[in-house]
Amino acid sequence: MATSTPWGSRQVVEESAEEWFVLQKKTFTRWCNSYLRERSIEIDDLFTDVSDGTVLLNLLEIIGQETILSVCGRKFYPPQKCKMDIHKLENCNLIFDYLKQNELKIVNIGSSDIKDGSPRLVLGLIWTIILRFAISEDGKEGLLLWCRKNCAGYEGVDVQNFHRSWTDGLAFCALINHFRPDLIDFNECLARRGEPMTNLNLAFDVAKNELDIDRLLDAEDICGSEKPDEKSIIAYLSLFFKKFAALAQKDNLAEAIRKAVDVTQHHEGLVASYDADSESLLSWIRVQADKFGNNGLDISSTEEVKEVIENLHSFKNGEKPAKQQLLASSEALLANLRLSQRNNERPLYAPKIEVEDIETEWAAMEKSEKTLEDGAIELLDAFERTDYALQRFGNKIAKVEEFVAANNPVFTATGYGDSVQTCSELLKKCEVFEMQAPKYSTMLKSCDDFVQMCAPKHSGSAAAKEKYDAVSTSVSELEAAEAAFKANVAAALDEQKRLLALKEKFVAALVNYEFDLFEAQEALLEPISLCNSVAAIEKVIKSTEEVKASLEKSEATLVELEGMSSELAAANYPVEKDASSVRELYNTLQESLSKRFADLGHADASQSSKEAIKKAFAESSAKLMEYCNETSRVVSSLTRRMSVTAEKQAEKLDDIMTTFSAEAPPLMEAVESANESQVAAEIFVNPLTSNTIFSCRLVYGECEKNLKSAVDINTAHIQALNGKSEMSAEQAKEIREAFEAFDKDKSGKLSVKEFQDGLMAMGIVLNDDESEAEFKKRDLDGSGTLSFDEFAEYILEQYQSGSSESDILSAFKGLCDGKATISEAEVKQWFPVQQEYMSTRLGEGGEYEGFVTTMFKV
Repeated sequence: MATSTPWGSRQVVEESAEEWFVLQKKTFTRWCNSYLRERSIEIDDLFTDVSDGTVLLNLLEIIGQETILSVCGRKFYPPQKCKMDIHKLENCNLIFDYLKQNELKIVNIGSSDIKDGSPRLVLGLIWTIILRFAISEDGKEGLLLWCRKNCAGYEGVDVQNFHRSWTDGLAFCALINHFRPDLIDFNECLARRGEPMTNLNLAFDVAKNELDIDRLLDAEDICGSEKPDEKSIIAYLSLFFKKFAALAQKDNLAEAIRKAVDVTQHHEGLVASYDADSESLLSWIRVQADKFGNNGLDISSTEEVKEVIENLHSFKNGEKPAKQQLLASSEALLANLRLSQRNNERPLYAPKIEVEDIETEWAAMEKSEKTLEDGAIELLDAFERTDYALQRFGNKIAKVEEFVAANNPVFTATGYGDSVQTCSELLKKCEVFEMQAPKYSTMLKSCDDFVQMCAPKHSGSAAAKEKYDAVSTSVSELEAAEAAFKANVAAALDEQKRLLALKEKFVAALVNYEFDLFEAQEALLEPISLCNSVAAIEKVIKSTEEVKASLEKSEATLVELEGMSSELAAANYPVEKDASSVRELYNTLQESLSKRFADLGHADASQSSKEAIKKAFAESSAKLMEYCNETSRVVSSLTRRMSVTAEKQAEKLDDIMTTFSAEAPPLMEAVESANESQVAAEIFVNPLTSNTIFSCRLVYGECEKNLKSAVDINTAHIQALNGKSEMSAEQAKEIREAFEAFDKDKSGKLSVKEFQDGLMAMGIVLNDDESEAEFKKRDLDGSGTLSFDEFAEYILEQYQSGSSESDILSAFKGLCDGKATISEAEVKQWFPVQQEYMSTRLGEGGEYEGFVTTMFKV
């Protein structure tokens, strides 16, 4: 008759009992054949072919997974020996005996009903077998919940039953798309919603051709009925459940392998990073150590020494801190690698270069660096003193050269005087020379002292020595010439009686006094800026006081010279110069002394302040470094000790963090304050310590960072060791839905039967013995029931896979159906992301055991 449907008006076949009967016979026949194919048995006519019992007995052995002999204690007659009715009846009796042993009671049917091929009773028996062995007794509720869960979210699909919910074909298409989206495009099916025959045929063809699910139904069996046969659809869906539940379990096994491979790749990446960083860092340390160790400071100028010190300063504040940070990050990287290896049951990585090896060579490099720095500072001090000595030497040697140049023409001349006056004058010149010569000899000796003060490496030292030797020779020659000249003048002295005593005495005294003033003036030329210590300043103060005392003592001589000058002037006796010039020079020196004492006082106070500031920074930085290094050592030692439990480590790390938070910031603040004082005082080099504000900040920051990292790593370790993963919101919803659906009495507990139906709803396939064993394992109080938490814990265990080597090996075996190899197609199907990595490492022919063993070495 014509009937209006959601897809328009079409002819709908009037269902009759006979037509339901025919449909079930076809469906149940195909369902049986899907299992009997395993033994090359095929039913042609269901009612006729089961009459001798052999077909059904073979079916029971296949789906029950136990032989008739093991359950009933005897064998059944094979077809070739089952010709008599008595044999057929005995076989049929074994059917009921086998079902009874499996706790399945059959009523209103006997052996003769099977032998006679009673259609309704045979169909009822087949339906009972389907319920018991394919979906469990009353398990259709679990099957319905499983279908509903896996079709949820698909537009136009609302699974509420096993008849009308499946008529448009969308539910079948959604179910296949959920598990194998590569086989069916659901959006195309939805667009064909008005073509149920097309969608049904598509789903059934894909199930048969791509998933090896026998086609129990035809599209017209469903589309051509107002209410399709529920039992037929259940029988058909039981094959879908069997296929997809097994597929889901394989996917879980593949997920376990994927996780293990990802862990291995992660570890390999960490190992590569650590090896590269450690080798690079160690190479850098050795290059720096060689550079510091081989630098013999073979330089000859103050500027070159300053350049070496500036380079060291730049190294400390530029290149070195970055490498210190690389050392700290390498240590943290190795710790993270080993923690992950412990958490994933992998052997701990033993690198070619341990952190301790790098730290040892780092310390040796710093020692070489400190040795070079100390040598450079010492050489700078020597060169600066040499520069000063060369300046003084130049001034004094110039005076001596002037003295030689002035007297050499006199004493090398051949005229010895032709009068008393000239002889006296010449003799007086000799006397003046002899009076001056000791002073210039003393001055020449001081030039030698200055030459001896010069550092041998200084570029000016050799020239000064050469100059000194040449002038010394000139002085010696002049003294010899003067002695010969004087002897010649003395021979003529008898003729030269008159002496110009007063004038000569005045001139001689004036020259001597000028010399003394010159010496005093020279003594005041030493630069105060060269005094880089309080002791050096005090030494200059002492020498200045000696100059002052000598000058004050010489005032009597000045007064005497002024008297002599006045007397000569009164007598109108011409002299080259009077005493006013020395008086002016004397007064100038007195003013210079006053200013110098003031400058020395300021310098003394400034240097004392700077030394106190340097000492304060050195002491505060040393305390901070010692505290941070000890804290880092304690944390490192604690995290490396395998004998200490993670919980005990957590307690100790918490104590360390509390102590560090209270004690470390004040230490860092003290260093910052001391550094600000250094900057304000313009102190750029502190010989009392090798620490800088940059290294202090770096060590403090790294110590704090490593301590926090250790706490975080320990927390992650404890969580990993607890071994309990939280379920996601989506998982909790699914598990709760299954639990409540089968908690019939709403007691908050599940019986064994309810537990088994719940497993089916969650897509977990276990036979009765396995499910009962799992139930008893969790029923610790023997109450015969499980709570929601106990049920959820088991479900989560099935969703989550282990991470040990044996777990992953078992996962491979399960994924490959017990085979020892995995094909390239299977690798591509299950591991698309890891395919390239795995394909290059699997054994010959896809052998995976060696791959797993190698994988768990990292």
